[in-house]
Amino acid sequence: MVYPKQPHYQVQVFKTAGGWGYDILNNDKLIIHQPTIPGQSGIVGFASQEQAHRVGDWVAEKMKQTQAMPTLTKEDLRQLGVKIP
Repeated sequence: MVYPKQPHYQVQVFKTAGGWGYDILNNDKLIIHQPTIPGQSGIVGFASQEQAHRVGDWVAEKMKQTQAMPTLTKEDLRQLGVKIP
């Protein structure tokens, strides 16, 4: 019997021209590439590496819990310490 591989999410942050972004990998396969703050107009990255990592960790944790792509609201971003431009 073949058992499905358990998700193993990893968050990697990267520098962009507009700030910071994050990637989420599942078992080393890229599933989310997020170079900007989600749901915001324009091309605005996170202000710091820490903010990008915090949000990426939150998204990965939600994916572990629900096995689905989560939606980030402005309130979620505020609670995670992201200053929305």
